[in-house]
Amino acid sequence: MIHPAILDHVFAALLVVGPLIEWRWGWPRFLARLSAGVPGVRLRFYVATLLAEWLPALALLVFWDWKLRSWSALHFAGGSPWRTALTLVAIVVLIVLQTLQRRAILASTKRIERIRRMLAFVEPLVPHTGAERRVFWAVSVTAGVCEEIFYRGFLTWYLSLWMPLVAAVLLSALLFGFGHIYLGRRQVPQTALVGLLLSLVVLFSGSLWPAVLLHASIDWNSGELGYRVLGQAQPAAAEG
Repeated sequence: MIHPAILDHVFAALLVVGPLIEWRWGWPRFLARLSAGVPGVRLRFYVATLLAEWLPALALLVFWDWKLRSWSALHFAGGSPWRTALTLVAIVVLIVLQTLQRRAILASTKRIERIRRMLAFVEPLVPHTGAERRVFWAVSVTAGVCEEIFYRGFLTWYLSLWMPLVAAVLLSALLFGFGHIYLGRRQVPQTALVGLLLSLVVLFSGSLWPAVLLHASIDWNSGELGYRVLGQAQPAAAEG
């Protein structure tokens, strides 16, 4: 059994405190600058997001390697090859279905209007210009990699030191949902369910990578749909 170090407690605390800071401080200021029409504010928010996720993720991995810990504890290694392959195939099929669904939505005016209303709560976050869209691709990949390391990798491992695995999985999924509270309280349970799905993917395959791919594809698809439905509704979207 791996005994947690002080930095493990710090990383875990950051996953709880960080969303609170974003919800009460970072996000309101971003919305205020966006409403004021500050040039480039969304791009800067994307860059800040990249730094806020990659820096602690890399620090965590360096710390893990320095402590000579097994990578299988984070589900980087040791998974079942056939289960991993089967899961990856299923996820590729889901990505194809996502693409077909997005095309079907964009081909129907009624569906576009319905999706526009559904995505209104996340409108500040989605890319509105071609330049924002390209950086959002990096944000999607970053969320897929870093957040899976944080929640399905590190946090599930950390919590399982103190409670049964099932409880650790459920609590990590809930904290993953809480990590998106800045989008509104209603999004917490919905996002927690997505987190639970991603945890099941990791547990079935024994590998973090299928969950990384699924997570990144969900964010990328949402960004692409938002860009087409919300972004292109704005004059600046003509860039893309």
